[in-house]
Amino acid sequence: MRKENILVGVLVVLALGGIYLYTRPAPDLGTQVTNVNIEPLAGENQTLQSSSMAAPKDIFWNDYAPGMAMAVKEGKSIFLYFHASWCGYCVKLKKETFTDDRIKTYLNDHFVSIGVDTDKRETLARQWGVRGLPTLWFLEADGTKINNLPGFVNADQLLTILQYIHTQSYNTMNFQEYVQQKKS
Repeated sequence: MRKENILVGVLVVLALGGIYLYTRPAPDLGTQVTNVNIEPLAGENQTLQSSSMAAPKDIFWNDYAPGMAMAVKEGKSIFLYFHASWCGYCVKLKKETFTDDRIKTYLNDHFVSIGVDTDKRETLARQWGVRGLPTLWFLEADGTKINNLPGFVNADQLLTILQYIHTQSYNTMNFQEYVQQKKS
């Protein structure tokens, strides 16, 4: 009987430890990126976008509703980014990928970028079927879903994906064919 009590105690401790590890926030992957503002500040002009020859300071992020309306008006594809402050790979994406000048320029020139904090917009995240973070959605200007990409992606990979979407190559070939064609 005593061995059974010890076994039950060990199982309870393991279960509680597992619950703790599963529910705690992800560890920070380094210093927080302070120069990438995903959510516009209240009262800030949420539809401001500009293009210049110099590399932009940041990606021009829009809130969901104004961004969707802007995409229709401008006829630009939509880059929809679901994230949370506690998400380690979201921080890594902001720090390593979204700070790349090629990504900032390409997104600002060819896409309407929309950032959605899933902690603040849980219903919206559920509507889009977000199950893990970060999640990137690529949409046509009218909001038609093209495809989504869960998880971290580096700048080179994201740039190739953005070019594939922007050129509408997804209508004539799959992504692997596009990459092969680009290499040759």
